[in-house]
Amino acid sequence: MLRFITALGQDPPTLTAEALGSPSFTNVFEFLSMEEQTVRVITWNCNKATASRATWDYFLDLKPDIALLQEVASIPESVRGAYKVVSQHAIRKNGSKQTFETAILTKLQIETAFSLASRLQWVQRELEWFSGNLLCCVLKLDASSRLRVVSVYSPAWPVGKSRLAGEDVAPVKLSLNEDVWVADLLWAALQEALPGREDPWIVGGDFNLSETFDEWRGGPRGNREYLDKMKDIGLSECLRQKQGKLVPTFLNTDKKTHIHQMDHLFVTSDLIPAMEACSVGDKDVVFNGRMSDHLPIIADFRRVELRR
Repeated sequence: MLRFITALGQDPPTLTAEALGSPSFTNVFEFLSMEEQTVRVITWNCNKATASRATWDYFLDLKPDIALLQEVASIPESVRGAYKVVSQHAIRKNGSKQTFETAILTKLQIETAFSLASRLQWVQRELEWFSGNLLCCVLKLDASSRLRVVSVYSPAWPVGKSRLAGEDVAPVKLSLNEDVWVADLLWAALQEALPGREDPWIVGGDFNLSETFDEWRGGPRGNREYLDKMKDIGLSECLRQKQGKLVPTFLNTDKKTHIHQMDHLFVTSDLIPAMEACSVGDKDVVFNGRMSDHLPIIADFRRVELRR
């Protein structure tokens, strides 16, 4: 069940006006009214970070306005006091809850949560099954401007083939991969939702896919194909847009290699002109500090150009 929380691990409360707009955030529109103000968006797999981990000190140093997080175990009071938090447990292969959650943290006003949907019955069923892996909210920039944001945790294992028996998965599945992944379910929902949209979208998280995986023995596995499919539905990958190349975000702790970009931040094309910068966090701080085996992606947008 989706949670608007004050502490991870508590029973989920219902969605209330207090949850959507607490007194501590009454000055948020005054804060955002500065025309020179940027809106900072990050996405980060926190590697099961607990409230006591140094991960959260670095998080506060980054000063995000919107944070799309994965593998969150618990959040310290210092962070929960500064951000509104929406979270939900990701799911295991057997359907039980993971010990960690997917989360959205923001200084903006949360208008509502929403769920991804598909006209394909089997995709809709799987979207509901993986709802804790694909967390969605509508955020308000001001009285008339909104952003739709999605925090993505696509695990390193595919949708069980027994769950898809008898289904025509061809319209959704990558042509170069025999499996259906949570990232594919996301694409299926987005390719229906984006045409005719009214709001800009920001979609970020741990997709567990990297172009470098296509170089493994056996030939391409559809990683570049997936990125192309996202581009075809109107989503730009922010790191590639700004850096012009693959930027590694993942540390293989066994082989001590740092070559894969498994994390991605996508935005609809109308946000690209507003993007001032996009980079990754300091690998020496994150990796040497054992905060995570993933680097955060950090993107800054000119707030005035986010308005519609």
